[in-house]
Amino acid sequence: VQNKCAGIQVGISVATKSVIFDLFGTLVKFGTMHHPYRKLLKWARENGRAVQADDARYLMTTNLSVSELAASMGINAPQILLDQINKEIVEELKSLALYDDVYPVFEQLNSQGVKIAICSNLAKPYGKAVELLPPEIPVLKGLSYELGTIKPEPEIYSWILKMAGVDSAETLFIGDTFIADYEGPRKMGIPALHLTRKGSTMPHEISSLREII
Repeated sequence: VQNKCAGIQVGISVATKSVIFDLFGTLVKFGTMHHPYRKLLKWARENGRAVQADDARYLMTTNLSVSELAASMGINAPQILLDQINKEIVEELKSLALYDDVYPVFEQLNSQGVKIAICSNLAKPYGKAVELLPPEIPVLKGLSYELGTIKPEPEIYSWILKMAGVDSAETLFIGDTFIADYEGPRKMGIPALHLTRKGSTMPHEISSLREII
């Protein structure tokens, strides 16, 4: 990964064989956000269920529907609440869109023979977001609810590298969450860039995916 502070454009190098992207906030944006799972946990807390330290992780590593998930967490939520949560998730999914820089960057990487992968922490319903990605471009998908592990746990990065068939030094990781998408990959020896779409100021930051090309 090159250093823009040294007067060189940040981007992929000749050694880069794959680029791994975070999904939400990196490739896909919300038009509407309801935070439905927060409402489920808030209801549970108000009705006597103590907050568990691993609640957030469990939500993103369990391949279950909302009602199945609630039951498995010991949350006896009323059907009216579950229906509302499902309705809000559908509204959120309908509001999703790709950032403008995704298509041109994916097309360029694909034309150069660079493998593209997704590594995302998300609850099961939000896996539909991958359907927004360019269907004609092969994308390896590493989704936390399917793999049972989340960023920044080492296992999820190792899985992606193994499935892509590349070494850590041959990969570039890009995402908008500093710990999960920058620090986590770097601890695994994976070069990484932190995407800050509101503007970048540091050598390890970019404000658009176009900067890697």
